[in-house]
Amino acid sequence: MWLLLPLSLCPSAAATDGRLQDYFRESWTTRDGLPHNTINSIMQTDDGYLWFATWEGVARYNGRDFQVFGRGELTQLPDDGVFTLANDCQGNLLVAGARGGISFTSKGRWSGLPSAPVLVRALLCDSQARLWIGTDGSGVMRDDRHGKRQVFNMLNGLQDESVFDLLEDPLGRIWVATAQGLFVIEDDKVSPVTEFRGLPSGPVFSLAWHPSDGLLAGTEQGAFRLHGQQFQLLDNELANLPISKLLVDDTALWLGTIGRGLYRLGPYGLEHLGQEDGLPNGRITAIYKDKEQSVWLGTNGGLFRLRDAAFRTFTTEQGLSDDFVRTLLTDEAERVWVGTSKGVNLLEKGQITHLPGQRIKQTILSLAHAREGGIWVGTFTHGLIHWRDNQEVTCYDRDTGLLSNEIRAILPAADGSLWLATSLGVNRIDQGRISALQVQDGLPSNFSVSLFESTRSGIWIGTSSGVARWQDGRLRALSISHLDGAQFVFGFFEQTDGQALWLATDRGLIRYRYEDEQLALLGRDKGMPFDKYFQVREDQQGNFWLSSNRGVLRISANQANRLLDGEGGQVEFSLFSESHGMVSAQANGGSNPAMALAENGRIWVATSKGVAVVQPARLQQFGDVRLPVVIEQMLVDGQALHPAANLTLSAGASRIEFQFAGLGYVVPARILYRTRLQGFDKGWVYRGTHNNSEYTSLPPGEYRFEVMASYPSGDWGGEVAQLRFKIPPRFWQHPGFAVGVGLLFVMFLVLLIKLRLLALQRSAKRLEEQVQEQTQALRWQTESLKRADEEKSQLLEQIRLQAEAYELQARQDALTGLANRRAFDEALHREFSRAVRQANPFCLLLLDLDHFKRINDNWSHAVGDVVLQRVAECLRLLSRDADLVARWGGEEFAVLLPNTDLHAAHKLAERLRLAIQALDYSALAPELSVTASIGLAEQQDCQDSEQMLQRADTALYQAKQNGRNQTCIAG
Repeated sequence: MWLLLPLSLCPSAAATDGRLQDYFRESWTTRDGLPHNTINSIMQTDDGYLWFATWEGVARYNGRDFQVFGRGELTQLPDDGVFTLANDCQGNLLVAGARGGISFTSKGRWSGLPSAPVLVRALLCDSQARLWIGTDGSGVMRDDRHGKRQVFNMLNGLQDESVFDLLEDPLGRIWVATAQGLFVIEDDKVSPVTEFRGLPSGPVFSLAWHPSDGLLAGTEQGAFRLHGQQFQLLDNELANLPISKLLVDDTALWLGTIGRGLYRLGPYGLEHLGQEDGLPNGRITAIYKDKEQSVWLGTNGGLFRLRDAAFRTFTTEQGLSDDFVRTLLTDEAERVWVGTSKGVNLLEKGQITHLPGQRIKQTILSLAHAREGGIWVGTFTHGLIHWRDNQEVTCYDRDTGLLSNEIRAILPAADGSLWLATSLGVNRIDQGRISALQVQDGLPSNFSVSLFESTRSGIWIGTSSGVARWQDGRLRALSISHLDGAQFVFGFFEQTDGQALWLATDRGLIRYRYEDEQLALLGRDKGMPFDKYFQVREDQQGNFWLSSNRGVLRISANQANRLLDGEGGQVEFSLFSESHGMVSAQANGGSNPAMALAENGRIWVATSKGVAVVQPARLQQFGDVRLPVVIEQMLVDGQALHPAANLTLSAGASRIEFQFAGLGYVVPARILYRTRLQGFDKGWVYRGTHNNSEYTSLPPGEYRFEVMASYPSGDWGGEVAQLRFKIPPRFWQHPGFAVGVGLLFVMFLVLLIKLRLLALQRSAKRLEEQVQEQTQALRWQTESLKRADEEKSQLLEQIRLQAEAYELQARQDALTGLANRRAFDEALHREFSRAVRQANPFCLLLLDLDHFKRINDNWSHAVGDVVLQRVAECLRLLSRDADLVARWGGEEFAVLLPNTDLHAAHKLAERLRLAIQALDYSALAPELSVTASIGLAEQQDCQDSEQMLQRADTALYQAKQNGRNQTCIAG
């Protein structure tokens, strides 16, 4: 290893920092507000702002927005192209670039410095407060504290005047990287580094100093360190790589290349990050580490940021078979079994393998450790599989006695039995025997999703409609609907001290206290941000972790219990989502387990985009950052003012707005603010994530506006930005003016009272006259209303009679007086349901008059109508009171026979058929005779009324095919 690493960098200590591939990555381009996608230089100023040099100006970033500064009177830059950023000897930001322009900015003010003749590539303030300027073609210039400039070029030994980088070493020597190699300036003498062997000829692009390894140089042929009198290649893999930028930090050496992306040399050896890993471009033009330890990379394709986030997510990019993770399982060996929509994966020591097996390559819903070794795997369509020794050993499914192949939870019980939560109930496998629990056994719902064996109260079953408990051979349901309508129980967790069981539900967290069997809800009324939670786990720090559709929530277990014990207040929580390293904040539920606490304290979460992991013990380091905050702008009645000390506003300023920014870049969108206006607010006002504060109609006086910023998991111990201002009074706001106005008002009030009394007297007389007129009008209106009420009653009675007639017409056939098709359909569905529910026999006749069309054709439609009426009357007379006779359509009739078995129904059908055949139509037409074909079906073996009707219709068709005038029974 090239570095003598300090103890803090050994692999065991650095493991929490993560490998380069573990870092959370973000990028910005012109679509996000950058003025140009080539980032030439990066710098962070003392106030916390990040600055990015581009060819279209320098961009200042506050975590939310980019503000661009280009050439002009403000910056005094001659061109928009900015190449170099650095700190001057007073800590101000130096900005330099095309056409040799150099300016500095401090607290929003810009000032110009003497320019260079050409593009400025490098700036350096040395230990003697002198400014060194490296140019592209004019060598090196040095400005002392008095403004005197000295030039180092080919005339005094600098053999190449195209400078790439400058560096001062601890001895005060200035190292100069140029297009033709490396030079050193000592005591104003320029010397090439020819006495040092090993450095390849050609350009040196970048320089860096390591506290223990000294000078580092990035060249066209790799990165080198100066060891004694010889340059040595840092790593053989870096040979012949053009190194554009170098950055030494507390953990490693970062190396930017020309075309090959980023390398890091540190505790994990040489690591690489390229365009295939998300870099916008392979050419690294700048590397910078900010105060929050994020590494910013400038490229030719945009800005890129790497940071060590709270969460790490494993997806298909790291080797998962699918991103949609439904369940996961940890073991004592710190392995993680991951069930996805495309099989089971094993995550071990950072490596992911896919478990072999035909059945377990499907959608996986649940996992559990098997006592016999291996794991139990619950699938969506293939039941339960025992996987051991790299193969599928045993399978349970519907064919072997399970209620369903959809296995949503698996519980190996203490008595040796195996419990399964399925979509159609719960199965128990005990010594090969399979038993079942369903709604008829006391289960709130057959759709079961969670199982848990309590140390004190048996086995708990979570369903879509409540929770049940199995104890001492009995199943007892517990009602939770009184807790804000809770129904779905997604998961269970027993409190570490064994005093309570927690239920993750669709209305929050429910606590079941063993001591008194009391249920209590921690929901929205206690400050929970949303309703639905899938899983609960308690970390080693005493916090509950909850998964949800909208992120992972962390709350104090102690506070949760205190709130449910009656202590007032609202729950304090931290919500983790994409900004904390999760690829997707949507955690998955409805299958178990979907969250796990590993032996090493890590929390694993199944999400819709991979499996996410967090180490709770590390979170404090993300919350300990004390954010700088700045007041960026003050708007007075819509006019912008530059924030300055002791502002005096115009008298009568009515609307004042402050815009501020917490200069943190880890999760800038989630930075919280609080403000206080001294002289107006009684205390701090919580603003949430809103970065502005507005006041209207402030009275005259002196004020001090204060603002603080914090990350969600941090505290308010950071800096306070403040701004003093004064609002002078208008002339009428002076005390003397108020007294004069008061006296005038009293005089005016006396006069007004007198005038008012006169007006009241006149109004009283006029009112008396109006009362008499209105009384007479009311008498007339009363009589009119009585007459209108009587007419309305008569009209309502007519409407009621007409509605009854319409209702009868809607359900009765107009020709025959029988029930029509609509009434028949309703009665068929009702009687079928009653027969199924009460297990009574039920039959249906469909009757069709044979050759009825001939009657209409030979004797007229009028004769046909009479025939239909005679047949209808015959059917009505021969049917029982309980039967329903209906005209089904045209010449077809239907008869519903409740409580009638097939034998009795057949006898009735024959009686009806013979009665129709015997009807005498001689008065209508001497040669007219009518017969009927009948189809008969019974309810038995029919799935629904539609199937019964279909079978009767088929039997009727068979009767006609067999010659008509007969009854056929559906087979």
